[in-house]
Amino acid sequence: MIVLGEYNTLRVIRKSDLGYMLTDGKQEVLMHYKQADGELEIGEEVKVFVYADKEKRPTATRKDGIVTTKQAGFVEVTEVLKGVGVFVDIHTPKDILISKDYLPFDEKLWPLEGDQLLIRLKIKKDTLVGKPLNRYEIDELNENIRYADYEYREGYICRITDKGIGIVTTDYAYVFVPTHQYRGPIRLGQAVRVCITKSLEKEFYGTLNAHKEELMTTDKEILLEYMKKNHGVMYLTAKSSAEEIERIFHISRKAFKRAYGNLYKDRVIDFDDEKTYLMENLKK
Repeated sequence: MIVLGEYNTLRVIRKSDLGYMLTDGKQEVLMHYKQADGELEIGEEVKVFVYADKEKRPTATRKDGIVTTKQAGFVEVTEVLKGVGVFVDIHTPKDILISKDYLPFDEKLWPLEGDQLLIRLKIKKDTLVGKPLNRYEIDELNENIRYADYEYREGYICRITDKGIGIVTTDYAYVFVPTHQYRGPIRLGQAVRVCITKSLEKEFYGTLNAHKEELMTTDKEILLEYMKKNHGVMYLTAKSSAEEIERIFHISRKAFKRAYGNLYKDRVIDFDDEKTYLMENLKK
């Protein structure tokens, strides 16, 4: 029986106007000449991947590097369709859909074109769709992997929760990053460089943040730039709430106060009960 979404070894039985007809002895499937990767002989056995074309007809290709219903792999997002899902390239002529059911409810967290998702294929109504792997399925891919603390790894965001984000590294390990260990907008499929902060037997924790000194310099620049664009005034102080700070700067209250305190210590800013202002503006 020819299996959709998997590699099959089939025999060439004849040529048609469109391509080669292949069989397993019971079923026949077409392989277009462009997918044959060279001339084939009648009676020759070939290993092919079977996918569904636009009319949901089984079709074969000899292309390599395709994810299957059993073999997981990274795929590139080729199109984002609002309200529907995203299409990804599986190295066949037809891109496949990852439904919105497997994506965050908030579409602002969806992948963009060029982002990478780790998926397996799934058969749904005689066609192939993509299903992203969850953290437990990722753990099964590379159970023996080990990282050293403070080791850096490349990866992609694969999960977004209220408590943090999950990252799958390029060698298939799942790393959890708590909310206070990253900043700025994020999305599924986004490429990141994660630093491993804790390596347990079956769990990894990480951070996307730079060292405190680097972060403080960046945060000071953010605060100064904001005030310069707002006539040297900021209606926030060290007593402002975490919600107000997060809404404007997308950083934690702790990071805000660290940068704020250093600016005040250097006499770059001053404040009253309601606002903060640049000292240089007072000298003009």
